[in-house]
Amino acid sequence: MIAKQVNLVKLEREPREMCGVDVAYKGEMGVAVVVCDGETQIIKKVKGRVSFPYIPGLLFMREAPLMVKALEDVKPDLLLVDGHGIAHPRRSGIATVLGVLLETPTVGVAKSRLVGEIVEEGGVNYVTLNGERVGVKVGKYYYSPGNLVSLDDVIQLSKMGYPKVLREADRLSKVYRNEMDIS
Repeated sequence: MIAKQVNLVKLEREPREMCGVDVAYKGEMGVAVVVCDGETQIIKKVKGRVSFPYIPGLLFMREAPLMVKALEDVKPDLLLVDGHGIAHPRRSGIATVLGVLLETPTVGVAKSRLVGEIVEEGGVNYVTLNGERVGVKVGKYYYSPGNLVSLDDVIQLSKMGYPKVLREADRLSKVYRNEMDIS
């Protein structure tokens, strides 16, 4: 159902504020961290109980509730999510789900490939699924559109290296996880 609501369109302008969101776990507890880098840096964290197990392809069931809560009152020009966009078995990874639910431009940046093949064309390593380009691989990362962005936007983003806001969200989620009291 989410995949049918995806709108892959070119960003209207260069994003001024980008945010990254990631989740880390300690037992049944998770902490979602949002890091935004625009005119002012914003850092938000939300912790809570996570009841859905980790199942590849269903990450949104586990992480989206905490991420949505952490993203309340945050409306970036571009949201970068640690996970997949349309390069997903159902074309609806966590970046897609968040993008549709929040009506926000999103890009998924994942550390592993769930679907498709890598096809090199013109110096770009595309992730293709059934002959369609659904993302790109740069270094060890897989970038794919979530919602309200185009594949060209994703390619441009991927050329800048692993996004700083996502790296910081990942780092801080682990710091806050290690500080959590789960007793």
